[in-house]
Amino acid sequence: MADYQELETLQEYVLISQKRQRVECFRLNADGFWVLYSYNQGSELHLASVDFHTGIDAIYEDVIFTKEDSEAEFDELRSRG
Repeated sequence: MADYQELETLQEYVLISQKRQRVECFRLNADGFWVLYSYNQGSELHLASVDFHTGIDAIYEDVIFTKEDSEAEFDELRSRG
């Protein structure tokens, strides 16, 4: 992400989880700071740079999460401390 933040025209940076319904959007504010907006199951994602709105459930409409996905995410979070 650090490399992308150096792009003068970048306004938003979006990460979409493969392991659970979660989208993170880093948005550049008027003061030049990157602000994190997190979206979870049932929320509506808003991409201000392109005036786009959609439900998180629509993004993950055909995705089936496995038990291994949940366990891998737990292990990753635990290793971060």
